[in-house]
Amino acid sequence: MMSQALLITDDDPNVLNSLKRELRKEDYPIFFANSGREGLDLLQRHDIAVVLSDQRMPHMDGVAFLEKVRKYKPEVIRMILTGYSSRENAIDAINRSGVFSYITKPWSSGELKATISKAFQYYHLEAENRRLMALTQAQNVELKDLNTNLEKKVAQRTRLLQEAIEEGIIMLAAAAEAKDDDTGDHIRRIQDMTRSICQGLGLDEQETEEISFSSIMHDVGKIHIPDSILKKPGPLNPDEWVIMKTHTVAGESIMGNKDFYAIARQIARSHHERWDGKGYPDGLARDQIPLPARIVAVADVFDALTSNRPYKKAWPVATAIPEIKGLAETAFDPKVVDVFLNLMGNLT
Repeated sequence: MMSQALLITDDDPNVLNSLKRELRKEDYPIFFANSGREGLDLLQRHDIAVVLSDQRMPHMDGVAFLEKVRKYKPEVIRMILTGYSSRENAIDAINRSGVFSYITKPWSSGELKATISKAFQYYHLEAENRRLMALTQAQNVELKDLNTNLEKKVAQRTRLLQEAIEEGIIMLAAAAEAKDDDTGDHIRRIQDMTRSICQGLGLDEQETEEISFSSIMHDVGKIHIPDSILKKPGPLNPDEWVIMKTHTVAGESIMGNKDFYAIARQIARSHHERWDGKGYPDGLARDQIPLPARIVAVADVFDALTSNRPYKKAWPVATAIPEIKGLAETAFDPKVVDVFLNLMGNLT
């Protein structure tokens, strides 16, 4: 029987008590530890599937603790609970501990339970995939037909794992977006418009889907920008603007260095570059700017103009379209703007 146990580690008894109350009606066993050392002891003595650890703990912080969990029981799904998000913490947790997801303080009850549920699903999918792979490798040549069926099941489980990974990406993008867009619809609108622009540019289906899916991560770095800046109802001062600009390189860094995230890294870093070279963070100009970032830049600005923000009311579409047109060859790639204008002409 597969493990259904959850281990929560936090040095703050108030947090542990809050989590006990939140999860008291869940149908899986839960163990609680007030330090990394106690958590490792429980890990050795019990069949744990998922570990949720606080980031800031004395003696052994959350990243170090999860790194040890990964060393002793690599199959355990690791998550981090933090109210101290920073780019360095995120990079450290990803590279050293291989965390599955983040839960921020204060958490919402629905998000907390949904994220833990996804972690258990991912744990069991991986366990089942390992079991099927072992069965497949053990088959005799005489059992070729059985092997074929098992391989199909492995392929199906692998696809489910891929879907789980993609869903985790969407959850992270939505968490970042929720900091300054309460509806969460912005990333979906950006994805749809990016897909349409890619098609208008004649990109093939695979490239179109890769760019449009990656577009939802364009502002993931905002998860590290203080709410006092993101939700400020007026213009940012120079110091605040410097901090705001860091979301581009933060977003790139969060996604590590795997090939799977290559396009998403380009978009996150460069979607605020300008055609005339006056953008940030690198001052790239014209074709120096990666095409995916040039596409998302147009979609992002149009959606920002036509959406309510803390510092402005939504513009009418009829007002926003000429604004985008007027920024061709200064802020935007003129070819991308032409496709956008044709697209809007067909929609309006």
